[in-house]
Amino acid sequence: MKKFMLLAAAAPALALAACGGAETDTATTDDTAMTDDAMATDPMAGDTAMAGEGGVTVTINGVEPGEGQLFVALQNEEGFAGAEGTYTQKVDASGATVTATFEGVAPGQYAAAVIHDQNADGNVELGEAGPTEAWGLSGTAQTGGAPKFGPAAFTVSETGGNATVSLMYPE
Repeated sequence: MKKFMLLAAAAPALALAACGGAETDTATTDDTAMTDDAMATDPMAGDTAMAGEGGVTVTINGVEPGEGQLFVALQNEEGFAGAEGTYTQKVDASGATVTATFEGVAPGQYAAAVIHDQNADGNVELGEAGPTEAWGLSGTAQTGGAPKFGPAAFTVSETGGNATVSLMYPE
């Protein structure tokens, strides 16, 4: 299958390949192989709860409700802007604010990346400058150049964590 080269603004799209939102070979989550079929039947496949690991709530603002799903990924620094998310899932674009909850997330630093698959084709659409569908990252807004992990990072403690992502829709 096709692999994507890193484009300046494509990091959020590449982060969501494990959600089945971009063509890739097999993506992995927690060392468990996942395919698009596994993700379609169990959006939490591969996310295993372990003692001392908390839940993470990602609040997604600015959603234009309608068709399609939101591809949501949590990435650690080593995997940031790569083709896999450490934890991934899909949620319906059902309201202006949508929440995705991840259970069993190991403590550490993560960035949340979200893409709205607006045309409901199950793929992340990439143009020359990055995603052509709505996308966003946690943390502070980043403009120009490739997104960086630091401004997008948030802390997950043993009791869990929270992140907020505001979607940007192309004009």
